[in-house]
Amino acid sequence: SCDWDRTRFTMDAKYYDSVIDTFIDLYKKGKIYRGERMINWDPAALTALSDEEVIYKEVNSKLYHVRYKIVGTEDYITIATTRPETILGDTAICVNPKDERYKHLHGKFALVPLINRRIPIITDEYVTMEFGTGALKVTPAHDMNDNQLGQKHGLEVVDIFNEDGTLNADAQIYVGEDRFEARKKISKELEEK
Repeated sequence: SCDWDRTRFTMDAKYYDSVIDTFIDLYKKGKIYRGERMINWDPAALTALSDEEVIYKEVNSKLYHVRYKIVGTEDYITIATTRPETILGDTAICVNPKDERYKHLHGKFALVPLINRRIPIITDEYVTMEFGTGALKVTPAHDMNDNQLGQKHGLEVVDIFNEDGTLNADAQIYVGEDRFEARKKISKELEEK
């Protein structure tokens, strides 16, 4: 049976002090660090979700094809995405180094549509040449795979969302709009331009 004489609450002073001491010790030993990480976030409940709480399901989504102007030329590179609102957080375009279609663009720069942020065109074998256009928009703040690619290539992380799923000032346009409403408006504006 339980030993009720030694019952403790996780926030008891002795437990709390022990946890703090352990974290400080691990930090000093270089075993842990403080930094930003990508998490699963629920914008309705305003809370993080563990990977076990996320229910993945395959859905048929609309694939948007978006042209990014190559800096200093009249050329474009086209990417395909299901989330056009996240282009506002793009910090690179990635192509496979073996893809002959894009060899002439290695090391060049493109402009993010609508906001004209200058981003590099990088190469990585992670990109599948046969999927979509073979060119991947890299949005390290909003996709787990893009985040890993961004860390590997030292890319900037631009988080365009507030905790409630609305666009923040880093998006530069449609600030305060819900992400799904912004998607509609951005896709319409991209179509017009």
